[in-house]
Amino acid sequence: MSFYFVIHSRGQGPEGYKLLAQELERRGHRVVVPALRVDRTDEGLAWHTDTLVEAREQCGFQPQDVIIVGHSAGGMYLPLVAERWPPRRMVFLAAVIPRPGVSIMDQFRSDASMMNPAWIGKNPMDDEVALEFTLHDCPPERLNWALSTRVLFYAERGMQEPCPLKSWPSVPASYISCADDRTITPAWQRKAAREFLGVEPLELPGGHCPNVSRPQALADVLESIGLIVDPPPSDQSCDR
Repeated sequence: MSFYFVIHSRGQGPEGYKLLAQELERRGHRVVVPALRVDRTDEGLAWHTDTLVEAREQCGFQPQDVIIVGHSAGGMYLPLVAERWPPRRMVFLAAVIPRPGVSIMDQFRSDASMMNPAWIGKNPMDDEVALEFTLHDCPPERLNWALSTRVLFYAERGMQEPCPLKSWPSVPASYISCADDRTITPAWQRKAAREFLGVEPLELPGGHCPNVSRPQALADVLESIGLIVDPPPSDQSCDR
């Protein structure tokens, strides 16, 4: 049995991970998807990390048993939580990867290939935008539900401020890329996994939200990650 702690994206709240959680729990695992404080866009990375760490401590999981998954912009918080409460493994799901001392916005300014140009400035709460960019591969019978799970959380301060990490946490990492992602480009996801994490990405077909479009396939990959036997932790450079 594995314990999965999932950090949701900026465009979809915890309810959007219900099908994934149900699938993993059907297989005997446990899943927690805490709600980020989407009303506190004025707070920075450290404040939101505090709320996630508190949620982790309250769930009763032992850190060495936990796999933390960060989806999309939720990847900003993933290594910050891992630094405070080291899990068994971090998993970036079609996610940004923060760099110590660098903001997410500065990363994008230095490498515009991170984002699909057509996605820039779009509001995911607009139905037409969601159907074109994030839910384009969602089964029709699931669309109304998927649309109802959206939230808008543009963590402006967190996106603009430098990542406060001094060094990368000595926690193994995996990356799941989405081959047909229309938001964070698949090419950037593959490159970032290799260059920043030093791992070969595990790739799913489809778009940015496999948690709603193909929860069974995503559960397969997460379950396979849970079977990895990791070597003892070693120090990792913050410049990785």
